Amino acid sequence: MNRPIQHLTICLLAASLACLGNFALHQCAAQNPTDAKEEFFEARIRPILVEHCYECHSGTSSKGGLTLESQNGWQKGGDSGPSIIPGNAKDSLLIQAVHYDDSALQMPPSGKLPKEAIEALTLWIEQGAIDPRKAETKIAGMNAQTAKQWWAFQPLPAATLTNVPPTEWIDEQIHLQLLSNGLTPAPEAKPKDLLRRMHFDLLGLPPTSHQVDAFVTQWDQCTNKTQRNEVLSRWIDDLLDSPQYGVHWGRHWLDVVRYADTAGENTDRPLVHAWRYRNWVMDAFNKDLPFSDFVRYQIAGDLLLNTATAQQRRDGIIATGYLAIARRFGHDIDKDMHLTYEDVIDNVGRAFMGLSIGCARCHDHKYDPVTAEDYYALYGIFDSCRFSFPGCEPKGQPKDMVPLLTQTEIDQLLAPYLAKKQRLDQAAEERRTATESHRKQFAELAAITPNVVAESNVAEGATVPFEAELSIRKGEALLLSISPNGNYGADTTKVQWEITEVSSGTSPAANENKPKSWNVNELLDDLLASNPRPSTHQAHWCLIDTTANTFLVDRKPKVQGNDALSAWEAQAPPSVLVNTSDQPVTVWTNLSPKSVFVHPGPDHSVGIAWTCPINAEIKIIGNVSDAHPSGGDGVSFRLTHFPSPQISDALLQLGQASEPLDKIEPTPSIPVAYAVAEAQAKNAKLHLRGDPEKLGDEIPRRWLGIFGAQTIAENGESGRKDLAEWIATSPLTARVIVNRVWQWHFGKGIVPSANDFGARGDSPSHPQLLEHLTKEFVRSGYSLKTLHRWILLSDTYRRASQTPNDADPENKWLSHFSRRRLSAEEMRDSLLAASQSLDLTFPEQHPFPPESSWTFTQHDPFNAVYDSNHRTAFQMVQRQRRHPFLATFDGADPNGTTPSRQSTTVPTQALYFMNDPFFHAQANRIATRLVGAHSSTLDRTNELYRILLQRDATSEETQRISEFLSKYPGTESQQWAAITRVLLASNEFLHID
Repeated sequence: MNRPIQHLTICLLAASLACLGNFALHQCAAQNPTDAKEEFFEARIRPILVEHCYECHSGTSSKGGLTLESQNGWQKGGDSGPSIIPGNAKDSLLIQAVHYDDSALQMPPSGKLPKEAIEALTLWIEQGAIDPRKAETKIAGMNAQTAKQWWAFQPLPAATLTNVPPTEWIDEQIHLQLLSNGLTPAPEAKPKDLLRRMHFDLLGLPPTSHQVDAFVTQWDQCTNKTQRNEVLSRWIDDLLDSPQYGVHWGRHWLDVVRYADTAGENTDRPLVHAWRYRNWVMDAFNKDLPFSDFVRYQIAGDLLLNTATAQQRRDGIIATGYLAIARRFGHDIDKDMHLTYEDVIDNVGRAFMGLSIGCARCHDHKYDPVTAEDYYALYGIFDSCRFSFPGCEPKGQPKDMVPLLTQTEIDQLLAPYLAKKQRLDQAAEERRTATESHRKQFAELAAITPNVVAESNVAEGATVPFEAELSIRKGEALLLSISPNGNYGADTTKVQWEITEVSSGTSPAANENKPKSWNVNELLDDLLASNPRPSTHQAHWCLIDTTANTFLVDRKPKVQGNDALSAWEAQAPPSVLVNTSDQPVTVWTNLSPKSVFVHPGPDHSVGIAWTCPINAEIKIIGNVSDAHPSGGDGVSFRLTHFPSPQISDALLQLGQASEPLDKIEPTPSIPVAYAVAEAQAKNAKLHLRGDPEKLGDEIPRRWLGIFGAQTIAENGESGRKDLAEWIATSPLTARVIVNRVWQWHFGKGIVPSANDFGARGDSPSHPQLLEHLTKEFVRSGYSLKTLHRWILLSDTYRRASQTPNDADPENKWLSHFSRRRLSAEEMRDSLLAASQSLDLTFPEQHPFPPESSWTFTQHDPFNAVYDSNHRTAFQMVQRQRRHPFLATFDGADPNGTTPSRQSTTVPTQALYFMNDPFFHAQANRIATRLVGAHSSTLDRTNELYRILLQRDATSEETQRISEFLSKYPGTESQQWAAITRVLLASNEFLHID
């Protein structure tokens, strides 16, 4: 058969089969419609979908949100809605896409389907789109039945699992697993190691050698386990009562909630008031606040404690700093608040419940029973709140801090201030009215044609004298005015001016033999006493802005911090200043001693006026000197006589009206918190594929569907109060915190994935132990300190550390205590403690620059490291640029939750011990103390070992140090500092057994 005939035959055969298929479908439909349509789907439609569609539209990563692998999938549709309308092929998106009629909607993208396939799909839809594929019933990424039976979601047992105390139950469960895995438990740790372990576990600090001695003595006096338990209980209670317990365990929690002192947006602005939340967390641990309340208050403390005592109300507001410290994103953070809400929702899920709820932002969770609707139900709760605003580059300074006082308390605080302000405002208005009258009078008098004495452009370094004789009457005035020339610059000008009586007229001075005189240098004597400044014989000197016809009113007691310089200004130049020293003073220029200077403003002249107290003939001499030669065109000056007997009174009245009123204190500071508050309650709309620009259906605010989907109370609130209660009373929340405490004691949780109790998390190594501990923890009133006691009193906790068993390399079954390196905070605190430099008080605000000065940009973001001898948990934590020490030694990353710390060994850590100034400074302090307190090498060696390692040195160690001293150059202090550095960098100092 030739090729054309062969091709024609195949086409006719295909057409015939298609017609037969259609005929068969219609014939079978008449006999058994459902069976025939299902057979048609399996024979014709499923192969098309599998071959051409499943690659993009099946599984958990279906494009456009559309899955075609089940009837439920295409019925639900994707981002554009349902893809198939049974009985209506024309309007079905699937048919429109395969026809390639719309250039924006062409499927499959690899090429148009054959005509026969398109016809089959069309016929299938027209006949009702019968699809026998029944999808597995799922809740998001988990089978519905599995989700309902998932171990972490189950209620806690209704009754106690056993009558055995929790401590003994711990040991029983651990022992059973050791037996089943063929492991032998390690012996009990030495008392010294046990005390050091407990100190670091509970306080994050080493014990002193005296504490070790006391504990070992008490331990050795015990003759049985009961007595040792009593000794251990007393020491545990003392440690739990220490304020440093809250610092250490609060830091654990701050890891989980990604605490930071900066916002994280592109300028990383400081969070000035975030410290209140940090300190609240530490205080809550110290008070053993029930963990259920600890949870409630961080989500809704402002609502739950609104009617409690004043202090409790403030604590409730501060606790919501947990929500406020969520990271801010981008340039204009208001435009990216959906990302901040994601950060909040994700951390609420991981921190409290061990669930990655944030993964449902763009689509249903791929593994856990959390739907996108669940996510946006919670989103609406937080979108109904007002978060404190940290500022950002385009919107400047922070706002919306939450006051810690009630409005009544605020009114009481402000009342005295507002009353005084009202009085001063009234006095200022009265003075303004009087001032305008005097100013007008002075301006009219100033318009009198003056007698020009001199006017000159003062060249570099020039001095221009002036001299005159004239008749003057009591009440008249002279004004020496200095003006800037066109090239305004460094116009500091020295003024010398003397007025001498030549002969008296009707002056009372006629009976006096000695002529009267006045000199501008009188201003050197207490310049700032007043303006006008009284002179001899009832004259006055007046310092004036002669352009504005106002007095200089701003006192400057120290010019550029120099006690010898003082000045009067009008907010800025013009000014009159004096050097009262008998020595030259160098500031912006060299100011000669015992001299008066003026400085005009760029467009304002400055004047010194003298009011005449007599009728007389006077002689005037003086000069004007360039006190800051700069090559410019200098200043001009002129001396003016105001021949009016009323001018003196007008000047003095104007001066008195210009004198500043009593200064009002700054507005009383109202304490505020970086927190959240209620806003307009509203539901959120689903963001299709997580895009806030593409909105879907409105989702009512409610709890997660797998836990009951309870809706919030209809009381006009955001729903935080309901959410706090749902989370706080969930058995999942209790399991998660019990597991965290276990992990923070043993290095690994019963569930190793501390932030993930879902499908992708690890299974519990000792499930019955976790259930029993959690049940007892809830029965104890959610007391973390009680949980500590159970764990620390167990034989499991008291085992010695040793090399891991080959049969259990990760010590999963706890046959021994896992040795660990100190955390970054423990390490730095130990260095400070050893040098006796550690400050154990609780600091508050960091020394951030004033908010009004912030000009941070994405190219010049905030960055700082504040040195402090407080505990390292109080160090300023920055998001964009981590603290160098914390970054070097595996501190928590504040950009995301840190369920457990890494412990790396990298070269930069060794370089730290070799080169860091802080490390060397602590070693030097220790060495200086040793050398000053002891004279013998043996005493110094033992003291050093007791300070750093809480034990005496062995004879071998003493011998090695003696050999070292004989070879190391330098002073005794330098030698002992070197030895100290070696021990501070040793494994024994840096690790806990």
